[in-house]
Amino acid sequence: MSAASVAVGAAVGFAASPLAGVAACLVTEATAFAITTASGLGPKAAVAEGERRAWAEASERLEAVKRDRDRLATMRLPDDELGSLVRLAATRGASYLAASRNAKSRVPQAEEALSDCLSVADLYLKELDAASTERRHGLDDADPFADAKGRAKAALVDKAAIIEKATRDLSGGLSPADAMDIKERL
Repeated sequence: MSAASVAVGAAVGFAASPLAGVAACLVTEATAFAITTASGLGPKAAVAEGERRAWAEASERLEAVKRDRDRLATMRLPDDELGSLVRLAATRGASYLAASRNAKSRVPQAEEALSDCLSVADLYLKELDAASTERRHGLDDADPFADAKGRAKAALVDKAAIIEKATRDLSGGLSPADAMDIKERL
């Protein structure tokens, strides 16, 4: 609006006089402002820009989540049960990312849960490595991690449930069974 007002003012200023150009610029700016305010175009544009900026920021955060999810998906744990839970978290993380992009929204708790899954898997692997090194060298366990497998398993199950709930909430809040029931009734 301002650029158009200046252009009108410059054209009138060159054609008539500089004072008429300034007056034309001010009148054009005031008219454009009144029209956008009365039509609601100005506030709508401001809201749209705010949403665009928020989604751009959220997209950057989702890229970090995607990196965590990709790392989870490529992790290999020697324990099949924990490995399966890590793959489950990675699969649910992929579903969460798709739902976030579709809804153009995010759930920070799910992102934190995915990051926690990665941390839990890393801690478990570090414990296995430390225990193996201690056994190899005949050392006592310097840093006991009681029931490492059970605790890691419980944490992974809890975090995967958080990710699943967030995905469901972003996708409309219905489980697949509920969505199918609705489709069958319609």
